[in-house]
Amino acid sequence: MDSIITTDYYDNQYKADPDKVQPSIHVYGIVVDGDRALVSPQFDGYDWPGGTFRIGEDTIQTLKREFKEETGLDVEPIKLLDVETSLFHHPKRGTDHHSILIYYLVKVTGGKITDAGFDVDEKEYARLAEWVPIVNLRKMRHACSIDVTDKLLDLVEDYE
Repeated sequence: MDSIITTDYYDNQYKADPDKVQPSIHVYGIVVDGDRALVSPQFDGYDWPGGTFRIGEDTIQTLKREFKEETGLDVEPIKLLDVETSLFHHPKRGTDHHSILIYYLVKVTGGKITDAGFDVDEKEYARLAEWVPIVNLRKMRHACSIDVTDKLLDLVEDYE
């Protein structure tokens, strides 16, 4: 294989050398309260709260740490919802990634919404987490390497 195609948040395509593509694992939490869900506004859209797996963590540790950093809230997983794969081009770094994206349905167990846990990069592109009507989520721009909003929300509805 000479090259693969990766995409960024805006669906721009990039030719990538497979030998230079970096593997990455990301874990996200979906929390629903009645007819609304918590999202993390990022760039010119939103993403689900969560982020990058660190060596030595399991996926639940990553989920809890990342959710807390991005929202200020403590969560517990209820159910594994979905696992997806994407080929992503990071526009800021100019790097290409073969990402595994893991999504859990979660419940909030404590904390309060804050941006105090944002790292240096997140302070540039992320804003305070907010509750959004689910009906609006299906129309909003998802600032992630793939948009699985409809699929995830359908899985949440099926669980309830």
